[in-house]
Amino acid sequence: MWQGAVLFNWLMMGLFSAMPAVAAERIINLTNGEEVSTVQLAADLAQQDVLLLGEVHDNALQHQRRGELLKQLKGYKPMVHVVAEHLPSGQTVQWDGPLLTDLERAGFNAKSWQWPAHEGLFAAMREAGISLTGGNLAPEQARSIARQGASAVPTTLAGILQQAPLSPPAVATLNQDLLDGHCGQLPPQHLPAMLLAQRARDAAMFSALRDAGSGMAVLVAGNNHVRRDYGIPVMFRALLPERQLRVVGFVEETPGLNTRRDELRRQYDYVWITPVQDRPDPCQ
Repeated sequence: MWQGAVLFNWLMMGLFSAMPAVAAERIINLTNGEEVSTVQLAADLAQQDVLLLGEVHDNALQHQRRGELLKQLKGYKPMVHVVAEHLPSGQTVQWDGPLLTDLERAGFNAKSWQWPAHEGLFAAMREAGISLTGGNLAPEQARSIARQGASAVPTTLAGILQQAPLSPPAVATLNQDLLDGHCGQLPPQHLPAMLLAQRARDAAMFSALRDAGSGMAVLVAGNNHVRRDYGIPVMFRALLPERQLRVVGFVEETPGLNTRRDELRRQYDYVWITPVQDRPDPCQ
């Protein structure tokens, strides 16, 4: 579950570059390359209809920062609805008990998501009274799609995918990222089903955002789901082009970042850069 997604995100972050010393956090507006403050970022994001916030799944600092950002946004726009990759679609969290108990009642898997990594995010949301619903496929659904292919995709999601196909370059990029995310060990013949499962998850989260109700709809999910080139924004462009949307990638300060600004610009509107999370080499 989360392990493959963390590996995918972590290896993607390895493409980017770092300062030689431990770098401070910073937020870059990729439209003009300028560094912005959290206040400037929140002021711009508050003008949008839809906000996609990425993550490296095991980076606790990034989850804390997103929680703080959501509390800021609640000050601008009282109606903020958050959809989470970490919960199955159709589940809503009731904030009326211990934090982890509330999440688990809505389908959160503490072991799979390495609790308490996400505690800072969800605690801030509860404190601010922000509604939280699930957007992801149930794990067994994603596994069925990966094994059986298109016949296992729910009809509503299949319709979304049909109306929002990926371009050939986007397919090639996603395929390469899936291979890299599995340390080059994924047999090529499995790629089409893996790509379909990935896109079906994106379609499920898109559907949850579309149906979130009035106010700002916010997604918290892995960076690979929010990317503009092959993620959920592709579906908004095809099906809801009138929605004003911003994408914030949360990336780690690793070697190569400062030389890949053009590539990042195709993926996100902003990047929030944090120090590298200490972790063992996932390919070992």
